[in-house]
Amino acid sequence: PAQRLLAATLIDMVLRLDPLVTEVIVDAPHEDTIVADLTTRVPIVVTEVPTIVADYSIGIGTAGDGVDMVADAAGWIAAIGTTAGAADDGNPIGALAGAALTAAEAFKWTFTTTYPDRPAALQLTPWAGTFSFFSYADDGASPPLADVRIDTTLIGAGGVGAGFIRAIGALGPRVSGSLAVVDKDFLTVDNLNRVSYATLDAALRREQKVIEATAFLRHHCPQLVVTPHHLTFDTFKRRIPRREDRTYDVIVTGLDNDDARWEVQRDLPRILIDGATGRDMVARVERVEFGQYGCLGCSRVPALAEPGQAVNCDAPPDEVAPSLSFLPAFPGILAAGEVIKEAGARGGLRGRFDHVFRYGPNPDLAGTPGFRADCTVGCQRSSKLAQYGRKYPPAGAPDA
Repeated sequence: PAQRLLAATLIDMVLRLDPLVTEVIVDAPHEDTIVADLTTRVPIVVTEVPTIVADYSIGIGTAGDGVDMVADAAGWIAAIGTTAGAADDGNPIGALAGAALTAAEAFKWTFTTTYPDRPAALQLTPWAGTFSFFSYADDGASPPLADVRIDTTLIGAGGVGAGFIRAIGALGPRVSGSLAVVDKDFLTVDNLNRVSYATLDAALRREQKVIEATAFLRHHCPQLVVTPHHLTFDTFKRRIPRREDRTYDVIVTGLDNDDARWEVQRDLPRILIDGATGRDMVARVERVEFGQYGCLGCSRVPALAEPGQAVNCDAPPDEVAPSLSFLPAFPGILAAGEVIKEAGARGGLRGRFDHVFRYGPNPDLAGTPGFRADCTVGCQRSSKLAQYGRKYPPAGAPDA
């Protein structure tokens, strides 16, 4: 099952590299089930006979004849150039994160082959190895997955949120509890390439992202109560007038600006998990335990104003440059992994994990942010710490 999920997600991500990738040939048992719903989500033509000979081939779980790259996944483990070496226990995180890593390797090869004289191509370093997204190290750690019960709020259902939604959806009936999805935006054909849970029809109809996300999750996760909120976070939070009365067990943010992140952090969720991307193919997932180490106001320092226009993530893409759908999906997938860890009472990420897709996963890119005196949230102010303590008293403590 993990290999099938890896294959199906990889095909999805590679097809979204158009125009660098113009055709994907699938040679696998039950290949029709692997691509069954792709035509509803990506504007593609499916034919019985390939029209070209493949320039590059990827083997899932096995090398085979003439394969250029091998990819495998199981449990919390993703592997390139080797096998995963972990039990396939229905955990989707290794397979989904592995699909993003493998799609990145395909992108590196495709880009450097198509544009051999581009200076950036020198930085696209191929990678091979195994990596655990439980420990964020190459130690092979892959504890077994139990059924998961969550109490989570997702803020943002765009590219990062899509990775989270696809990962939670892949848990199927093994996930229960509640999930609130908060986003004020609508689908368009220009953002469809990153919003991988959405259908082409919904994008053409300009459906609300939260409605499409809710429909996807309810279809795949019958035990999970999903509630859509077509609102900004500012409006969503004001349903409860007093900040000290707003309690959230876990909030996941997939937002495109730091001001919004800081505002969520100021509302003091018990645990805040943030997924983000940056320049030069950088992805980050960050988990904040308020008061234990630096919060998002410490780790995401206000940037100096830069010349030029602000970036509009939903603007029409360059006609000759693909949207790297694997890039925003990756931190969303890892954020779902942190929610799984949280639900299982296992130690989660302490701080942040950065991944630069131009290189391979690097265990040294995990770190714990320190406190900053100029934190925009004020996470070391006694009033903030006291408010957090009243919201979430330690187990066994008397009610406030």
